Amino acid sequence: MEKNKTRKYLKYAVGEIVLVVIGILIALSINNWNEEIKERKIEEQRYQNILNDIQDDEATINEMITILRLKQDLHYYLYELSQNDGRQDSAFSIGQVNRAPELDLVSGKNQLTELEFIKDLRIRREVNDYIKYENAALSDAVRLELIIKNDVRDYFKNINASKIDSYFSPQRYDNSDIDRNLIDMDTVSKHFNDTDFKGLLMKLRMSTSNALNTLGALKEKNKILQTILRDKQ
Repeated sequence: MEKNKTRKYLKYAVGEIVLVVIGILIALSINNWNEEIKERKIEEQRYQNILNDIQDDEATINEMITILRLKQDLHYYLYELSQNDGRQDSAFSIGQVNRAPELDLVSGKNQLTELEFIKDLRIRREVNDYIKYENAALSDAVRLELIIKNDVRDYFKNINASKIDSYFSPQRYDNSDIDRNLIDMDTVSKHFNDTDFKGLLMKLRMSTSNALNTLGALKEKNKILQTILRDKQ
């Protein structure tokens, strides 16, 4: 009888142990499942953050491309005038040649530190490539900006083409027309045949074209990455 009781107690104890183990395994599975859900949500939010950034970049890229194409039109206008192939056109604001546009992209700033946390290897690779394209576009944009701020502005200042009256001719608080007549076209026209003027136009042509090319490549990369990220949603 004692042996039978002992067997029952052992069976009961083993059963209790099995139930406890099963309970622990179930609890661990539920905890792991909850952690996976949390990690998945974090990952999805990370993808959404990247998508938001590159959508902001897309708007900035398109705006910059528009600005640079207008600058190219202005550069061609000056070239045609210098070749006696064109007439002065009031539609062109010659003062815009002094304007140095800045390219402000956000993806590289926000996502570079997040790369190591992206689990999807394809997305990680695409984001990394996108940032490389972005850096190339920023580099060319900064190069153009510096040429305008240094070479272009100094050139027009050195030939005394800047018109100080244009800075003060509007009403004190009216700045609506201050950009249009900052450069005296008659003064500039006297230097059309100068080597410095031709070299400046060539430098503007090349640097603007380079900036537009890298922006175009970045725009295409932006579209591809947006498509990939939307597919993950």
